[in-house]
Amino acid sequence: MMELRPGDAQWIGRRGDQQDAFGFAGFAQDGGRGGVLAVLADGLGGLRDGGPASRLAVQRMLAVYDERRPDEPPVQILRRALGAANRAVYELACGSAGAGKMGTTLVAALVQGDQLYWVSVGDSRLYLYRGADGSVVQCTQDHNYRNELLAQVAAGRSTREAAETAPSGEALTSFIGIAAISYVDFNLRPLTLFPGDRVLLCSDGVHGVLSATELASALRQEAQAGAAALLDAVKAKALAGQDNATVALIACEPEPGPAQIVFGAAEAAPLNLPPRWRGRLALLLGLPAALAVGFWIGRELMSSASFWFPP
Repeated sequence: MMELRPGDAQWIGRRGDQQDAFGFAGFAQDGGRGGVLAVLADGLGGLRDGGPASRLAVQRMLAVYDERRPDEPPVQILRRALGAANRAVYELACGSAGAGKMGTTLVAALVQGDQLYWVSVGDSRLYLYRGADGSVVQCTQDHNYRNELLAQVAAGRSTREAAETAPSGEALTSFIGIAAISYVDFNLRPLTLFPGDRVLLCSDGVHGVLSATELASALRQEAQAGAAALLDAVKAKALAGQDNATVALIACEPEPGPAQIVFGAAEAAPLNLPPRWRGRLALLLGLPAALAVGFWIGRELMSSASFWFPP
């Protein structure tokens, strides 16, 4: 059995306002045994109202999760919640900035029992840290132009140098807040989690600064300490123009078992009794044990009639 614990940290970076948002659901009920959801969104700074877009997307995801049916499959919950988040941001855009003029990335992780499901749109990421070996794996794929160029490289239609140096490589090819989402990343088969594992959701202000080794170093710690360590590492390396940085963690911790009573672990203090009382005390303490043993022997012998009464 595992206990799921949340951790989070956020920094505005070198920007004028905070356009990242995050939220959790399910941790208040029995240590997350009924399932938990973590959501993180990064409002698009190149468009209008990135902050309101990211906050609305997170709110809608959490609201749909709270209203889920008990028997609804996790994949269906995530896809339905994502659709609701996209519609909400799109309608907000149509009523203010205009269609296509407001948007946000989004990544969400749903843990049910020991099974991990996720969904993502854009370039906010989900990483899985394995406590058994200290490895960190990126589970989601970025939806940006660079990945499309790399696909052309794999098909032999472009060069790796061109893909890696393209000035528009970070431009998003999919995000929340448009009539129809272009690309959605999700897993149909869940990953199994174990005690010591960490599920990390982060914006590009984090994964664009820290290496996998630096992520692993912070994630060895417990949930809140690990989240704080990640942001401290970002701040230590931040340069001019540092983007908003946000992390949301789900930590898998061993569930504490019942207290165990260990007999004979401590040495008893000697009793300071006169010699004549020591023998009497030994007799009193040994008498019940002797009677019990005698009773047991007698019962076992009497249970065999042929022993006492041969034919």
